[in-house]
Amino acid sequence: MAADPMPQFVQPQLATLVSAVPEGDRWLHELKFDGYRILCRVDDGRVLLLTRNAQDWTRRMRGLAEAAKELPARQVFIDGEVVAVDDRGIHSFQLLQNSFKYGDASHLVYYAFDLLYVDGRDLRAAPLLERKEILQRLLSERKNNSGPFRFSEHWLGQGKELFDKACEMRLEGIMAKRADDPYRSGRGRSWLKIKCMKSQEFVIGGFTDPAGARYGFGALLLGVYDDSGALRYNGRVGTGFDDRLLRDLRARLEKLERPASPFVNPPKGAGARGVHWVEPALAGEVEFSAWTSDGLLRHPSFKGVREDKPAAEIRQETAAPPPRELAPSDRTAKIQNARTPQRGQDDVIIAGVRLTHPDRILYPDQGITKRDLALYYEQIADWILPHLEGRPLTLVRCPEGYRKQCFYQRHVREHLSAPIRAIAVREQGETARYVAVDSLPGVIALVQMGVLEIHTWGSRLPRLERPDRMTFDLDPGPDMGWDEVKAGAEHLRARLKDLDLGAFVKTTGGKGLHVVVPIAPKQSWDFVKDFSRAVAESLAREAPERYVATMSKAKRHGKIFIDYLRNSRTATAVSAYSTRARPGATVSMPLRWPELKNDLRGRFNIRNAPERLRRLRADPWRDYEAARRPLTAKLLRRLA
Repeated sequence: MAADPMPQFVQPQLATLVSAVPEGDRWLHELKFDGYRILCRVDDGRVLLLTRNAQDWTRRMRGLAEAAKELPARQVFIDGEVVAVDDRGIHSFQLLQNSFKYGDASHLVYYAFDLLYVDGRDLRAAPLLERKEILQRLLSERKNNSGPFRFSEHWLGQGKELFDKACEMRLEGIMAKRADDPYRSGRGRSWLKIKCMKSQEFVIGGFTDPAGARYGFGALLLGVYDDSGALRYNGRVGTGFDDRLLRDLRARLEKLERPASPFVNPPKGAGARGVHWVEPALAGEVEFSAWTSDGLLRHPSFKGVREDKPAAEIRQETAAPPPRELAPSDRTAKIQNARTPQRGQDDVIIAGVRLTHPDRILYPDQGITKRDLALYYEQIADWILPHLEGRPLTLVRCPEGYRKQCFYQRHVREHLSAPIRAIAVREQGETARYVAVDSLPGVIALVQMGVLEIHTWGSRLPRLERPDRMTFDLDPGPDMGWDEVKAGAEHLRARLKDLDLGAFVKTTGGKGLHVVVPIAPKQSWDFVKDFSRAVAESLAREAPERYVATMSKAKRHGKIFIDYLRNSRTATAVSAYSTRARPGATVSMPLRWPELKNDLRGRFNIRNAPERLRRLRADPWRDYEAARRPLTAKLLRRLA
């Protein structure tokens, strides 16, 4: 059997915070380390130590790199965590910070907890317990599991006992992992984290001057980004610093000073007096006892600066309930519907659909594979399916990835897998068969075909000749800024409101925005197209210096093209939550109108979109159906 190629990089699997230890015999438990997540790649003696964002930190950990060369394998890819262990054997995050800052690597230890690849064999599809058994044999030559490269021990079951012991020892907490699950890049619920104390990363947005004999600074002002990309203030922390950190951090913060607060809700009055505002470029780990009702921290204590996590990615962590243990019959079905490869096969099964070549790279910039794309749709299925059901589709297929040949497909001209259905559409006096899906297996079958974009009609069964929505694509000229695009969307919304029509906004995954109008399916395609053109032309007449309603590129310089042509029969618009065949694996994301205060174009992708949706308290388009109104000839005359 041919050897599997070793991946250049693997996006790490991430854990979801839960409020209690999950029950059941399928969970494997480990201690939670308080350090930096590091992937170790060894290829014929060449070692790379990579952060979760693929930054090369090998030179910062030369001792660990030398230890990795001693592993009894020619090629190996390990997932683990680097921690600093003091002379008493205690893990210390501040010691870790100092070790990196001052080049003292004597306290660094690498705890290996997963094995993704070894000597021609890609193990990511193997069950976790099997991967750990191979990893333990690989590290078994280290006596008493000592030295700089160590195996992360685990316990099957006994999660509650281990958690209680970890808290008693004042450790951070434990990890719970499905013992029989494969390795899934990205955040999911087969890896969970349960913390003894509340702690997470915060963005540093300001500092105060020291008082009394203290030097450096008095306290740091902290915040996290919300789902709209705005930085929200969460309080201040003034404890947990040693003298060295006070001095060094003050020097770094002074270089980032700015005149205005970076928070959208900065402290007022006395709370803002004497504050030095800074660019939100640094993130720190903070331990605290609770959140107050107004979103501030109780009893926070600073643990250290997070050098491995970009500040722009920091969001508030909310502990979810642990998953319930499945009954035996449910468990079997769950396992069969997940990735269940046979030993020695490349294929995997997701939602009952066989995925061939699952590790084929579709987005090379991020290393995103066909498997990753399928798992994205598996996570957000409940969100995207209502936008697809009953609608003819136009697909953008890129079987070798978005950088290589892509082509459109709308007709069923080949034998398609069972979850994909056909919708009969009259075309030029004949009946054509359009692609359609209405289930998660159907979407996964599209992934198997190499589909990177899903575009939908503006009508659905059983009334294909009566559109149920209008879509306006705001396409800005290359020299247009976000403020102009935002103003254009809000202007269009106001015009539609004057007509008693609802308007909903989403990103396109590109440089523009879509404004979508739910309508009663009573008018013909020609009427809806004429109506949408009248709306676009009314804005262009009112502000010809800002808008244009014609496709002519010569007329679009410095203007926004209000594209109404999406409302023609057989024309389509990219579906909400669909990926795009573009750099970054971007996603078309529905928004609330207040979120337009920040430029979110291109912000959402298959890595962060599921996390946004998990954190949403309500669907941004929850009022969509209630806003549905008929288009009438009277309204059209008003526009004319």
